[in-house]
Amino acid sequence: MSNQTQNLVKVLQSAKPAEIVEIDAVKEKFIAMHNAIHGSDKGEMIYHKEAFNFKKQLAETPGLKECSQLSLYGVFLDINVNGLSLEQGSKPDCYIIAKSHKTGKKDAQNKDIYEKRASLQVSPYGELKLRMRAGQVKYADNPVIVYDCDTFEIGLNERGKQVVLAYKKMSNRPEGAKIVASFVRIERPDGSYEMPYLDQDDIQRLKGYSERQNSKWDDVQKKKVPGKANALYTSNGGQIDTGFLAAKTIKHAFSTYPKVPTGKFSSLQEEFNHTEIDYGIDPEAYTAGLTEDVEHVEVKDEPSFDDFDKAVEDAQVMEEVETTQVENDCDEPEF
Repeated sequence: MSNQTQNLVKVLQSAKPAEIVEIDAVKEKFIAMHNAIHGSDKGEMIYHKEAFNFKKQLAETPGLKECSQLSLYGVFLDINVNGLSLEQGSKPDCYIIAKSHKTGKKDAQNKDIYEKRASLQVSPYGELKLRMRAGQVKYADNPVIVYDCDTFEIGLNERGKQVVLAYKKMSNRPEGAKIVASFVRIERPDGSYEMPYLDQDDIQRLKGYSERQNSKWDDVQKKKVPGKANALYTSNGGQIDTGFLAAKTIKHAFSTYPKVPTGKFSSLQEEFNHTEIDYGIDPEAYTAGLTEDVEHVEVKDEPSFDDFDKAVEDAQVMEEVETTQVENDCDEPEF
């Protein structure tokens, strides 16, 4: 480890979490990285914008202040590497989450010592931007929520794959209409398209997964029992929240796609070879001896890891088209 790196690590470790982005070396690194990666001279402007968003998210989520300074530093630079923003709205690109990790050390009682670390969670909308930038997709429409009064037909194409054959929205939906499905139209770079969808079976499967994710140990039964599913599955008058379903639909649409390259402190793992980025510290050396994905204690007001839960709450992201006709042709994808 060079003297410059050692000095940076010492400065980071002595700084308060919200002050990390104000360190001169961090500011200079962020600006230089942005201009080099994105080929622009707007690094300083983007720095001020994301420094504000970073401090705002830390202020609104107290649990993040318990994270190690090095992980927060890495997250701040990853925003740059991914070309995303921490600005929160109805369709946020990403947000910061905190998880506990074993340090490999023991305390005086020989119990494992844990460290809370931050990582960047890329939302489905942020993932869409990454895939568009990587050339995997050209464009994606807003997800469409289908109700039981709408015309919605699923069938088989000539290759025996289930596809959306037709959809037509009812002009005046009656009160109490039930959600039955959702889909999104994704255009490929070659002009062909695919329309992945979720039906009620898929929604119930995701709800069950959420219950298992929130399972807790029962001392009486001596086993883990399913917990409560994310509240957004029933917050819409007993139905799934439409904004939450829209995000789930986009996430599902990319489930069979290749992974896209992201920063070293982000939740999506790298798969493609790309230019190595100098973070000023060595993430591999920093994480040596740590155990990933251990069970951790939830922090009050901390964003849930159940992909995008709080970020889409109360979001109004639906811009449904009145009529969409889909032809059953060979452009449908291999699901």
